[in-house]
Amino acid sequence: MPDETEQRLLEAAGRVFADFGFKAATVRKILEEAGIKNIAAVNYYFGDKERLYEATLRFAFQCGLSQMPNPQWPAGYSPECKLREYIRLLAQHMLNQKHPWQMQLLLREFAQPSEAGAGVVRDFILPLNRLLWSILHEAIGPDVDERKLHLIGFSIIGQIFHQKIGAPVIRLVVGENEHDGYTAEVLAEHVADFSLKALGLTAPKEVHS
Repeated sequence: MPDETEQRLLEAAGRVFADFGFKAATVRKILEEAGIKNIAAVNYYFGDKERLYEATLRFAFQCGLSQMPNPQWPAGYSPECKLREYIRLLAQHMLNQKHPWQMQLLLREFAQPSEAGAGVVRDFILPLNRLLWSILHEAIGPDVDERKLHLIGFSIIGQIFHQKIGAPVIRLVVGENEHDGYTAEVLAEHVADFSLKALGLTAPKEVHS
């Protein structure tokens, strides 16, 4: 757990990196945002700007992923129900997230990947994908082509991701009133129904909570 000064630096760096990007952000601006006058603080806690950026990316993921529990399913729980619950958890995590600069920073990183981001993908995003692929393996069968399996997984995640990053445009397309009804629960049920049907699978509505 970071101490108070380290926490202030991470929060401030997150806002600055999210607004300006890695190259345009300066250590001086980050210290100013954090209200810290000691110019050696970044080096003391993180080593340099690059390591601060990586720490900030990890902090951004942890702020969100800490809200998404690691599902523990009982023996005999069907893969179709696992897929429905995975989609529900992911939708709640992505769409209900209340950390604006974190999402803005991550979207910057997705659009312009950095070397620092590679470790974050390995430690945070890859495990989520592997869990989904394991569920799909179980649901579709072990003989499914690996590339096809990956594409199916990306399609499922993409449906939720589009609702997150495209929300301002979607709101303009369908209107404020309709968009207000696009809750995480509603969208999760739609994505689950749509995906299961596309895969030729069916599953009961209930999930194990």
